[in-house]
Amino acid sequence: MRQEIVVAYDGTRQSRAAVEWAAAECRVRRRAGVTVCEVWDGPYPERAEAVAAEERRLAALRLFEGVRLAERLLPGREVRPVLVRGDPKDTLVALSREAAMLVVGHRRHGRLTGLLLGSVSAYAAAHAACPVVVVGAPAPAPPAGGVVVGIDVARPDGPEAECAMRFAVEVARNRSLPLTAVYATRGGEPEGERALTRIVEPWRLRCRAGVTIETRVVEAPPLPALLSCAGNAPLLVVGARGAGGRARLLGSVGQGLLWRAACPVAVVHPAPVWPIPFGVPTI
Repeated sequence: MRQEIVVAYDGTRQSRAAVEWAAAECRVRRRAGVTVCEVWDGPYPERAEAVAAEERRLAALRLFEGVRLAERLLPGREVRPVLVRGDPKDTLVALSREAAMLVVGHRRHGRLTGLLLGSVSAYAAAHAACPVVVVGAPAPAPPAGGVVVGIDVARPDGPEAECAMRFAVEVARNRSLPLTAVYATRGGEPEGERALTRIVEPWRLRCRAGVTIETRVVEAPPLPALLSCAGNAPLLVVGARGAGGRARLLGSVGQGLLWRAACPVAVVHPAPVWPIPFGVPTI
């Protein structure tokens, strides 16, 4: 079965880093294809049509640049371009319904409220129907560590921990990297190590020699614990946690990681919480 990796591109260096990350993942997935998406919202209807045409032309040029970058990184592999006029948040979430993974760049604002209120990457991480990898600025040097996955301290046996582990194991196996499962605890809870072992041990048995999985219990709040463990990681994986239903939000730890983590962050939902009522708009 073909596994489509959708990557958003807008010409920024963060979106270039997102294309590079998606291409690296595509190279280790034999049946994966890449869709490079440029979403432009254009002027309001009352603006001159000439302005709309010019903005569409510029969007198409940016998309061509992103596609060429992906093609250089993936010689011989199919790269599908998608140019859409509409709201970037809704469009990316709609595309995520048919994707194995959504990769987006993240431009950090000058303050945390910018991320909480308006970031396309934060919105996609909270609402997408597939795992979302959020990539910041390109790293100055290739990461030397392994994949890190955070296990929710409040719900270690829940579906989010299971899905986060599954995604982290898949990435680590495909890239021949070790995996570290991190459980953050306050006050030296004796159950922490046992809870983490209950989650990790079945995966060790399934993976056998495919992936080396280590465990680490850190006596600290979840956010600083995960940040300290993922300093040199190629990817940090967390389960999404927040309000359910139509008001789905990304939990405070996930928000903080998107804001502060130096490495790409994957946010994994156990399943879509509701049917997304819109399709991808046409150009």
